[in-house]
Amino acid sequence: MGKSIENNNNKNFLKQGFKGNISKHHKKYLGTEIPKGYFTKSKLSILDKIKEESNREEPKKQIVFWMKPQFKYMIAASLVFLFALTVWLQNSANNDANFELLVFSDDVLLESLLIEDSEIDDFTEATLFNEIVIKAELSEQKLDNLIFNNLILEDSLLDNYIDDELLKTIIL
Repeated sequence: MGKSIENNNNKNFLKQGFKGNISKHHKKYLGTEIPKGYFTKSKLSILDKIKEESNREEPKKQIVFWMKPQFKYMIAASLVFLFALTVWLQNSANNDANFELLVFSDDVLLESLLIEDSEIDDFTEATLFNEIVIKAELSEQKLDNLIFNNLILEDSLLDNYIDDELLKTIIL
């Protein structure tokens, strides 16, 4: 396979149309000869390499549906919603009782507008006693009643616990 230098200065040799076989054209103008079966061999080698690469590709891993990010986001959003719903439901039941303790009655507010400046000290003491001290006492009584009722209802369990602990304490 030798290279011919006779057509290096001829700039039109590639622009001329092919008048026959391409291998004869290469041999005549370029000075090189294409080996027999070159194109078929190169095509087969390229196809073999493509087959090898396709065989080497790793199969795609299947992702289980509960491992997908979308599923995780749905679960997280559901948990946040349930937590918020629980907190909201617990707080909605207790707001009315606490609100009554913090609000002055309308009568007290109206009376405070009609009081003379000289009688304000007496009025504030009476209001303090009626609105704050009495309401605090009532809420404390409600709490005592709640604790007492729980003790009565769970009296049998409490007796068993006290007896068991008393026996263990005496034995030890």
